[in-house]
Amino acid sequence: MSTFTLPNFSGCKAVVVHPEDQNCELLLPQLRMLGLSAETNWPVLRARPDSMDVVFFDADRGYDGQFPWDAGNAPAPSIALLGSEAPGRIEWTLRQKPDAFIQKPVRTGGIFSVLSIAFHNFRHQRRVKHKLDDLNWRLRARPAVVAAIQLLGSELGLDNAEAYQLLRTHAMRQRISIEPLCERISLLNSLAPLNLRSRQQQQ
Repeated sequence: MSTFTLPNFSGCKAVVVHPEDQNCELLLPQLRMLGLSAETNWPVLRARPDSMDVVFFDADRGYDGQFPWDAGNAPAPSIALLGSEAPGRIEWTLRQKPDAFIQKPVRTGGIFSVLSIAFHNFRHQRRVKHKLDDLNWRLRARPAVVAAIQLLGSELGLDNAEAYQLLRTHAMRQRISIEPLCERISLLNSLAPLNLRSRQQQQ
């Protein structure tokens, strides 16, 4: 059973893309009490995306092209402030894939929970994306692995299991995964990346 580690937001920078109204008047002090620096931007994001740790945005008045990233690809945890129940507003908000929501009007309290959920969801989605990217890359590299195994079979007389084990051993020695090694072998159509001169060297 995993344990929850209490987040510490001290020193984090929050950017609130929202008109300066009563919602901001309630939100900003709560953020600063939690140790975040906070500023408002409206109607566009003026802060550099790589300078912020979390972004809040007005989902009721947000629009396409408001942010310098594609919808759903915010570089930091994003939190939508939503009061409207209009289907179009909800649909636009969901396209942004926020990591957490705050219902408007903003109330005193609850911001720590929202931040904790947003940071957790952002990290989780990043891990999932990394695993999917790695899986897709391995699938794309599969033909190169097959080609390398076949080349080892024809050059050294190894069966598939022996060839794969040899590739794995050399990949570990070079501290890389087996796919880039096989891609080099396939590209060169040569066993040169293994630095083999005879079958005895693979024993």
